[in-house]
Order: sequence, then C-alpha cells, then structure tokens
Amino acid sequence: MAGSPHTALELSSLQMLLGTLPLLVLAPLFTGVPTELTWRAALAVTALGVFGTGFAYILNYAIVRAAGATVATTVTYVVPVVAVTAGVLLLGETLTWNQPLGALVIILGAALCQRVLHVRRPAPVGQDGGGV
Repeated sequence: MAGSPHTALELSSLQMLLGTLPLLVLAPLFTGVPTELTWRAALAVTALGVFGTGFAYILNYAIVRAAGATVATTVTYVVPVVAVTAGVLLLGETLTWNQPLGALVIILGAALCQRVLHVRRPAPVGQDGGGV
C-alpha cells in the first residue's frame, strides 16, 4: 500500500466490492428471498453500509498510509475497551474485575506496539563498558 498510487477511497471500494462477490453467490443458496423490501429497511442497510463500514474502511486505509499497518491494527484493539466503557456508562452494565484488567493489557500492548512505552533490555555480556 505504501507505494500504491490509489487513494484510500479506491482501495476500500475495491475491497468492499470484492467482498460482495462471494455473497452474491452464497446468499441465495443459504437464505430465502425476502417477501417485502420496505424503503426503511433499504435505507437502514444503505446507511449502515455507507456510514458504518464504508467510512471505517476509508479511515482504516488512510491510517495505514499515514501511520503504518502496526498503528492501524492496534486501533482495532481499543474497540472492546470503548465498548465496555460505553456499556457501563451509558447502559448501566456491571463491570467485573477481569474487564479493567483486560483493558490494561490491551492499552499496554498497544502502547508497546506503537513504541509509546519502551522496554529496557540488559546490555549483552561484555558490552556494558566494564572490563572482563
């Protein structure tokens, strides 16, 4: 992607189109034909596709191009932390002990991958400046 002349919109559109092709073959085999398609249902599916998936793919490709694949991947790890936080704050869900612990692991892992935190490694033997 780094050397690609294509924009994030072009790349995400191609990925979505190529993902749709297998569904065109498999969906009729495993699902029934809808009996009615209301304008509300069509609008809802279109809105979810454009505003949910479509913009997310465009933003993801833009992040990959600007900051690299590692940063783009670590962004996805934060989604469960946001989901649990929103569930507790907005829906009144109960927080258990393992959820903050999991959030801490996710945040520390993302910080290590993005080199926000540095792990000190001991110097190899004979290279610490001292004589042997």
